[in-house]
Amino acid sequence: MPPDADPKLWAEALKIHRKAIIIDGHNDITGPMMDMDFNLADDSTGRLQSGGDPMHTDIARWKKGGMTGQFMSIYVSGNTLRTGGSMRRAMELIDVTNREIERHNDLVKCTTAAEIRQAKRQNKICLLMGIEGGYAIENSLYALRNFYRLGIRYMTLTHNVTHDWADAHGDEKRNNGLTDFGKEVVREMNRLGILVDISHVSDKVMHDVLDITKAPIIASHSGARGVSNHTRNVPDDVLKRLPQNGGVIMVVFYPTFLDERTAREQSERATRLRDQIAALREQFKDDDAAFFAARNKLYDENPIYIADYKRIVDHIDHIKKIAGIAHVGLGSDYDGVPFLNPPMKGVEDLPLVTYEMLRRGYSEKEILMVLGGNMLRAMEQAERISRGTRISADGSLMKFKK
Repeated sequence: MPPDADPKLWAEALKIHRKAIIIDGHNDITGPMMDMDFNLADDSTGRLQSGGDPMHTDIARWKKGGMTGQFMSIYVSGNTLRTGGSMRRAMELIDVTNREIERHNDLVKCTTAAEIRQAKRQNKICLLMGIEGGYAIENSLYALRNFYRLGIRYMTLTHNVTHDWADAHGDEKRNNGLTDFGKEVVREMNRLGILVDISHVSDKVMHDVLDITKAPIIASHSGARGVSNHTRNVPDDVLKRLPQNGGVIMVVFYPTFLDERTAREQSERATRLRDQIAALREQFKDDDAAFFAARNKLYDENPIYIADYKRIVDHIDHIKKIAGIAHVGLGSDYDGVPFLNPPMKGVEDLPLVTYEMLRRGYSEKEILMVLGGNMLRAMEQAERISRGTRISADGSLMKFKK
């Protein structure tokens, strides 16, 4: 409970939170699961990832946070466009997700909204999967169909790099949005029942997707640009199209995307400390743990403003105002960001968002919609649109041509 919280209101928030089906659109714990052989039954509190950032997720922390449905990010770095191996990396992350599900009775694999509802009744944590970086299909609709077979239920069309058929938010715009092949990817995702994720894409791609799709879109981990002017956030002209589409913007928990002051001060600090960090890297070139400790100490000595958890609800407020309460959800980006909105430490702190919505006057019905109800509805709509299709027999025969 936050120090300034009303104990009675906090108790009411916890009651609603326990009742809710809570779905988080994006968690990058799959990286440590693969690269560090991290077992989700182990305590991640206070541990660092191989890149030095704090860990946010494990089974016990999911339980404390009330998680029902967690989308595991099958994140493929844009570096694979140069080095190759994007599909292999995606396959590896799918396998380690299945490994953890098979290891632990608390976890169950889900691919449908009905299975998430069943997991709630069984008091299980339901793991779903979404690809982050559409280049993981290596320009093949045939591969896309096999990813569906393996359990993929959304795909972020880009990450931070523009590729052969879609433009990214902060990179060159050489495709003018989606190419003809990119548009066919969207149509095939609709047919299969894979949600189209517009986090990370350019504004033109967002509108191209909305022009084509028959199913609801999602942004698995983005904020509202009307609150914080960052290219990773969704602009109002896209939000205004959501009621017709049925899509859901799942609000990210990364302060740099949520608050312009945080973004500015983080960038200024990085520039100011660049040479010192390079010197530390050279000093501890053979000892990653010592380097991370020294780097993090340097950060502590040079603090920046970090917007607190209430800023998350500022973005929820804005999306509710522009698009409506039916079009907002949660997409934390746990284990994919270097710091969270204080006092958040990890997934166990999800009740803070519920409390702040209740404090601002959201009804129980509205809170349940944001926590997971809206995402369930979008999934069910996508499932109805795709129902009855034969995965390969009715598949598009389009092949990518450079």
